[in-house]
Amino acid sequence: MSKKRLLAASIAAALSAGLLAASSFNVYAGDEPGHSAAATAAAATTATPETKKTASKAADKDFVKISNDAMLTMRNVRGARLAIFNGLPDRAQTYTDAAVARVQATLKDADKYAVSTEGVHGNDTYVPFDASLTVADDFVPTPDKMKHVAKAKEHLRKGERKQALEVLKLGDVDVAVGTDLLPVKLAKKQIDQADKLIGEGKLYQANLALKSVEDAVIVETFGIDGLANPKAGAKS
Repeated sequence: MSKKRLLAASIAAALSAGLLAASSFNVYAGDEPGHSAAATAAAATTATPETKKTASKAADKDFVKISNDAMLTMRNVRGARLAIFNGLPDRAQTYTDAAVARVQATLKDADKYAVSTEGVHGNDTYVPFDASLTVADDFVPTPDKMKHVAKAKEHLRKGERKQALEVLKLGDVDVAVGTDLLPVKLAKKQIDQADKLIGEGKLYQANLALKSVEDAVIVETFGIDGLANPKAGAKS
């Protein structure tokens, strides 16, 4: 890899880390089996009033809003599959129980996050659960562009994703936002089915149901001028 491409990749990684860090979310004991209630409580107390205020402002400034419930849904789906693979049915059940609750919450608030897409499940509602920034391969790191990159990173640290992208645009830094989208109606159906199958001891079939959720995820990439808009009139 050339030095230019390596630098571009490093910048993209740094910006993506900031993009995801801005999407703060609470992790509950039910979402991470083995996670102590004390640790959960301690984590919750770290959210200061100022942090909450910043997070609230960030929600109003997002181009693409990441659904925390959808993010945790996918985390639990993957955790359940790993538990099945390792022959831990009780742990798999805990993960799927958490996934059931999270996907229900995702579906309830889907209209707040849904984006328009040409996904194969056209009658479904697609909700973003992950996002990353990529920099064009022909990126040339001039002092002026690097100054804009630094400013964008500062905005991301504050949760100001919209401002960060605008700064990159002003600096002529060619970036795109890649979003992972979950079809929530399909996900709920398959997760509910997997939860039932695990309870019946049918781990192989449960794994296939969970796999279908992962397989249904699509990735959309948007340029700064064409970022995903909320899906008009999206219904859950």
